[in-house]
Amino acid sequence: MEQTLVMAQQALTEKLVMKKSILPVKMEKGSGNKILAKEDLQKLLKRYFGYSEFRGKQLQAINAVLSGRDCFCLMPTGGGKSMCYQIPAVAKLGVVLVISPLIALMENQVETLKKKGIPAEFLSSTQAVHVKQKIHEDLNSGKPSVRLLYVTPELVATVSFMTKLTKLYDRGLLSLFAVDEAHCISSWGHDFRPSYRKLSSLRSHFPGVPLLALTATAVPKVQKDVISSLCLHQPLVLSASFNRPNIYYEVRYKDLLNDTYADLLNLLKSSGNVCSIVYCHERSTCDDLSSHLLKYGISSAVYHAGLSSKLRSTVLDDWLSSKIEVVVATVAFGKV
Repeated sequence: MEQTLVMAQQALTEKLVMKKSILPVKMEKGSGNKILAKEDLQKLLKRYFGYSEFRGKQLQAINAVLSGRDCFCLMPTGGGKSMCYQIPAVAKLGVVLVISPLIALMENQVETLKKKGIPAEFLSSTQAVHVKQKIHEDLNSGKPSVRLLYVTPELVATVSFMTKLTKLYDRGLLSLFAVDEAHCISSWGHDFRPSYRKLSSLRSHFPGVPLLALTATAVPKVQKDVISSLCLHQPLVLSASFNRPNIYYEVRYKDLLNDTYADLLNLLKSSGNVCSIVYCHERSTCDDLSSHLLKYGISSAVYHAGLSSKLRSTVLDDWLSSKIEVVVATVAFGKV
């Protein structure tokens, strides 16, 4: 009886998951291109993410890439950039390739998407061989189940992975390239990564697949360089306002403080049990400050390139789940 009940529960769970399939999306004729009906995109937004309305420039970016147009999107941190490629992934058949420089954040996004019923995976050096093999087998199948695949720019630069992408492209299964932290491609930017430069080959190798470049930091010179380096073709350029009324800014000059660590400690304690990030220029400063915070009763951990990928992932997970209050990171937090 107990076994029968368990089997029935499993069958019900599978049925519920199957019901959360991709909604049919109507097409409306726009000026020159076909665009997706706004109400259907809002249904997907509500169904998978729980929101009733799109924010800022999200809908414009989504419609651009779904109509096959390249797009450069400048949005502040927390502005919802990921929605610009996650909604297209559930609205259109095929695989959306998300190129990101930070493995820990890829892992976190994939885990969150799976909980929402969206088939997502990531490929990195941190994974077990059998896990990567299963993902590759899915990509080689006639109809891959994965809709969002997160990878590093270093992986995209390899011959073997480009061959994999070519096979998907030839079968009409590549729907979008989303380049996150796109400013890393610019030699004028503060986070330049040579591996990003090789992404320029995506346009020549896969004509017709739209490219979406996303960043939260790009002065006009960097923006122009990103568009040129990625070979974006007549892209829609979107720039969202960085004025966020829910954020309070305060500037304190270190030279005017008697004790910088004491001032920071008082600030953190007065803020209550909130998750915080403290940025430092050097790893040694991160280590010293984190030890200082721990000494005075504030749970803290460091995050920098001197840690293993596994340890960085653990620190990020603990911070996101509020197990630790403060992460003390180098300014390269977004790229290690």
